[in-house]
Amino acid sequence: MLRTRTNRYCLLGGKWGLPTAARLPVYRMKRLIWFLVSWVVTGNTLAQSTLSEADVVSLVLANSPAIRAADLSILQSGQLLKGAYSIPNLDVFTDSPTGNFYTIGVNQSFQLPTVYKRQYQLQSQQVGLAQLEKRITENDIRFRVRTLYVALQYGEALRQQYQLQDSIYNQLRLIAGRQFTAGQIDYLSKAYTESQAGEVRNQLGQAQAEVLTITRQLQRLAGRPDPIPVAGLARTQPIAALTNPDSTVLGLNPSLAFLRQTEVISQGQIGLERARSLPGVVVGYYNQGSMETPTHLRFRFGLTLPVWFGQYRSRTVAAQTGLQLARQRTTAQVQTLSVDLQQAQGDFDKFRASLDYYEITGLRQSDELINTARRLFQSGQNDYVSYLRTINDAYAIRLRYLEALRNYNQSVLTINYLTGNL
Repeated sequence: MLRTRTNRYCLLGGKWGLPTAARLPVYRMKRLIWFLVSWVVTGNTLAQSTLSEADVVSLVLANSPAIRAADLSILQSGQLLKGAYSIPNLDVFTDSPTGNFYTIGVNQSFQLPTVYKRQYQLQSQQVGLAQLEKRITENDIRFRVRTLYVALQYGEALRQQYQLQDSIYNQLRLIAGRQFTAGQIDYLSKAYTESQAGEVRNQLGQAQAEVLTITRQLQRLAGRPDPIPVAGLARTQPIAALTNPDSTVLGLNPSLAFLRQTEVISQGQIGLERARSLPGVVVGYYNQGSMETPTHLRFRFGLTLPVWFGQYRSRTVAAQTGLQLARQRTTAQVQTLSVDLQQAQGDFDKFRASLDYYEITGLRQSDELINTARRLFQSGQNDYVSYLRTINDAYAIRLRYLEALRNYNQSVLTINYLTGNL
């Protein structure tokens, strides 16, 4: 019975399987035209007001308390530069050298200039360390925001795909219901059509919820209550370093630069501890004898001798151990980043091959399945169940294509993050 009546309902035609307007009732054709026009207008509006990844990253960085905290850390390290020339407090005392009267004296001790020079250099290196720490923070924020941006692009593409399927499947559900009431199809065809329409509607709801969740996250990070329209999901162009991944391309990674800066600081700490073990200088002024003592005899000069060699040696040895520790941490980080980079490169190669397949073959086969299934269904050679199974397979190819595109872009993003190219 299905074969005798299906030609009255040319349900799916064209590349995307949209209803054939020429054979639809007038009121349904108006609804279809309104739907298509609204879709085109909405798409054009979004295309005109979309925010690029760089735009969203800039908004988040400008609103980030973590970046402001990093700036304050740099400011604080710079403010401590003047304190690098720290001189011990002045000793002011009274003394009775003859036992007949009191005189006031002062003492001031100094380290050798080498100590103050090394202290200043060490604090300057601390400023550099704070700056590198800010780079780590920026790199992490950029990676997180760009990951959310890619996820939002994928969510929007998924929502649009399910929205298209929902429109088509809902029309099929309505027509199948009318045909079942008229006794033109069996209950299995009607029930299967309704189940497929319900499943697509459920997937559409989940996709919409996911888009809303990611959008709210980006709004919170950017401090922006307005919607964040993103560009359409498209293949990201890889950087040149992807062609030859090895440890040398990790040179721009901020976490690695941070650890190498700690090595420099540890090396400077060794020099500082050695300088502190050198003798210091003491100068003072007080009346050594009677009040008639000439002024030039009231000064005192001396040295501070590092007789407690053990404490200086222990600090120097500890600084040397700190340098070894810093070097081992750097080596460990290089190893970890190299492994992560190899994994990211493997993912990149895998998803690139998958994406190439879908763009060259998969999407074309999906169109062929939809067009063939439509033609067979219209000619009465397929029933609802076979028809829906075929277009389900065709749309599943498109969904896997979107997933491959998202995974490919994410792998490029991960490599850029590991190599410090965000």
